[in-house]
Amino acid sequence: MRVTLLAVLLLAFALRAANLGGQELRGDEAFGYFFVQNDYAVIVGDTIALREPHPVASYFVLKSWLALAGESEFSLRFPGLWWGVLAAALLYRLARRLNFRPWLAVLATLLLALSPYAIWHSQDARMYAMSLALTTATVYFALEALQRQRWPWAAAYIAAGWLALHTHYYAAFVIVALNLFVIGRSLVTPRARLGLIPWLRWQAILFVLYLPWLVRAGFILTDYSGNGDSPALLDAADRKSVV
Repeated sequence: MRVTLLAVLLLAFALRAANLGGQELRGDEAFGYFFVQNDYAVIVGDTIALREPHPVASYFVLKSWLALAGESEFSLRFPGLWWGVLAAALLYRLARRLNFRPWLAVLATLLLALSPYAIWHSQDARMYAMSLALTTATVYFALEALQRQRWPWAAAYIAAGWLALHTHYYAAFVIVALNLFVIGRSLVTPRARLGLIPWLRWQAILFVLYLPWLVRAGFILTDYSGNGDSPALLDAADRKSVV
């Protein structure tokens, strides 16, 4: 089964590496490239000043990577490839943690490896493949921490969740879903209540660690209305001016 899993991961890598640098940068990719030309502190400041709807973790990773690998289209998109393959590997571990049979876990990994949607985002110089890998890791580490009740696993969950939140704000939905699961399970399964207090303690630590960014940039979540006027609104304005 390990050989089969390795073959699936190599397939995932090959599909994502094919023609990785063959296309010119899209608009969002070009924005990311120019955005990371500044220092790390400037990236943080610009994210807040421009109300950039994505947090800074992926920009930090991209800036660090380009300093090592150069600035070709292939280099710019390679982190997405790596995160996409990592997401497939993490999905296998998550499936096994959920007691899927080995062949079912491999099948789930294969489906993600072959997914055109996942391949597209793994070939995109944006944060979406990174977000997928980190949210998958967050769920996996959360289940391990709940099962084992050991601090190394809890620390891994907190770190993965913190990084996921700094990669894409929608990672919050994954953490909310995990909390609903844990709290709901404790209500219907008396034995599960023993792990509720440690779980809530981990959530408090995660919240405190994320709070500085939330205080500084949280207004983006409510005030962001896009980087330009909607074409529909412009058309309506044009029609009104003609009338």
